[in-house]
Amino acid sequence: MSDDLLTPSELAVMLGMSVRTLANWRSTGKGPPYVKIGVEPPEGHQDRRKVRYQRQNRGKSGALAHKYRRTVAR
Repeated sequence: MSDDLLTPSELAVMLGMSVRTLANWRSTGKGPPYVKIGVEPPEGHQDRRKVRYQRQNRGKSGALAHKYRRTVAR
């Protein structure tokens, strides 16, 4: 795994919050940028792809913004 990607558990420890809070932020479009790894499931099926968070450069502002990118072309 790349050094610039963090698991939800790693990021939760760094930020001092729960993994569930990060999941809630993803579902409401808030929080740090993340990517989903794997094949997108068919419509109507639950998305169980792995989530990884992008490590932010320390020079950037502390503002958190939702930036979901599709990793597989449809």
